[in-house]
Amino acid sequence: MPILGEPRPRVLVAEDDDSLRRLLELRLDSHGFDVRSAADGVLALEVMDDWTPDVAVLDVMMPRLSGLSVCRELRARDVTSAVPVLLLTARHFDEDIQDVMSLGGVEYMAKPFDFSQLEETLTLLCGRLSNAGPRTVSLSEGTLR
Repeated sequence: MPILGEPRPRVLVAEDDDSLRRLLELRLDSHGFDVRSAADGVLALEVMDDWTPDVAVLDVMMPRLSGLSVCRELRARDVTSAVPVLLLTARHFDEDIQDVMSLGGVEYMAKPFDFSQLEETLTLLCGRLSNAGPRTVSLSEGTLR
């Protein structure tokens, strides 16, 4: 859990199973994460057009755009190229998953998973980020509130 006054780690959850996505949102929010979610890969990329997560949790098999494709797109974008990714899947570890993991910064967790293990993994991934130094925030014209 973050210390009072520190920013909450930002986590994007992309999961097409509505019940699991909502459960992940609630559990992660209650454990101190700032969570945004998407029901498929296309929506996940749209969320990241305006908001950069500290960690992305991606279901491998989603409609419209798979978690593997989203991961490749994250690595191709300058602003998200270093965002750690946690892939969730019911699939067996296969060549596609191995290929994406070779991009770096990608972890893998099989479904069904233990929520405490998921939370611990996300905390570790966020810790890697905090060891990299402070976040850079750019402001343009406007009012800061």
